[in-house]
Amino acid sequence: MSLVVESIAKRFDRFPALKGVSFSAPKGCFLALLGPSGSGKTTLLRILGGLEFAEAGRVKFEDIDWLSLPARDRRAGFVFQQYALFRHMTIAKNIAFGLEVRGRRHRPTRAEIARRVEELLSLVQLEGLGKRYPSQLSGGQRQRVALARALAIEPRMLLLDEPFGALDAKVRKELRHWLRHIHDKTGITTVFVTHDQEEAMELADLVAILNQGSIEQIGTPADIRRAPASEFVADFIDSNAQVRPDPVVAIFEPRSARG
Repeated sequence: MSLVVESIAKRFDRFPALKGVSFSAPKGCFLALLGPSGSGKTTLLRILGGLEFAEAGRVKFEDIDWLSLPARDRRAGFVFQQYALFRHMTIAKNIAFGLEVRGRRHRPTRAEIARRVEELLSLVQLEGLGKRYPSQLSGGQRQRVALARALAIEPRMLLLDEPFGALDAKVRKELRHWLRHIHDKTGITTVFVTHDQEEAMELADLVAILNQGSIEQIGTPADIRRAPASEFVADFIDSNAQVRPDPVVAIFEPRSARG
């Protein structure tokens, strides 16, 4: 297993946001954290990224003591709901930002950065738009730029917090298929926070359902729909929601590794 989370706990004042959360996921997995508002899913994501600190528990990722690393050394790529693009920078400059701010010793050359930006513009299907500004793009295009910027640093782990929440239903559905394609192509371990069960069931290899700071169930979308582990899960999951085919192999092997 590539990602192992053991007994993670976190409180905000007297409110227990996470109550000893434990689970594991294989390398290259697309893991969705699904649950209602206040269930702890974003807090868990922020702990993985180093934006919050756990009060108890540990995380191992690729045999690294993950929580002992400063956030800058984890090389986690973030994508948020509100894009967080720099309005005064071109699309190319936004994508290159994470590379250009590195220390001189670790910073690629200008030519290498330019080549990386062009590769990513092609990957996210925005070729030829590098000289535009965020205000000149649609919401869906801006979210693609945000993902390209997260991928530019060659992240070990990709963390997405409700990335499609600000988009309309049609664009959300289009971007879901596109995001799954990007994941399959890159093979990066991805953790995706959503309260939209259709999104989680359609995208993820594994779904962890959180409720009041605890994991109610983790499994493939098909397994969760067939055999909900609690009354909460049964009530929360719509039995008519579309799910990915039961990927028995995908739990142990990233899809990008298969022929």
